[in-house]
Amino acid sequence: MIRILLAIVVLSVLSGCASTDFGSPDVYQRSDVQRAGTLEQATVVRVRRITIQVPGNNSGLTGLVSAGLGAFLGSKTIGNGNGRYVAAAMSGAVTGFVAQHVSDALSRTAGLEIVVRKADGSLRVITQPDDQLFSPGDHVLLMDTSSGVRVTY
Repeated sequence: MIRILLAIVVLSVLSGCASTDFGSPDVYQRSDVQRAGTLEQATVVRVRRITIQVPGNNSGLTGLVSAGLGAFLGSKTIGNGNGRYVAAAMSGAVTGFVAQHVSDALSRTAGLEIVVRKADGSLRVITQPDDQLFSPGDHVLLMDTSSGVRVTY
């Protein structure tokens, strides 16, 4: 029973964080569909790996709910008398700590910082997820839409 409840808590935390869209060149926002954008040719000058941090729910609600549920389960399953209060405090603290770190880890994704030279000679830097890889010297297209600028082949 406890394992089932713990699995439900972990899955609910993971599902709350897993639906984040990081602006992939392969994913269009609804506002970009059937709208005109602009294209410019450019040449990749430099590519650097980065980490994209998505702003999460900083209220701590996920950690608080997880800690409360962990404390409840700890008090019901471990110890009798005063021991159950210690078990509740320990299991609540551990559950809250784990939930916060899982949430933080899921709010990060790998990305690229791409420096390109446009036809007029000016340089531009674009950051995006690393679902397309680029190398210096590649000829690319800069797609400018209402949701931002993306680099693609």
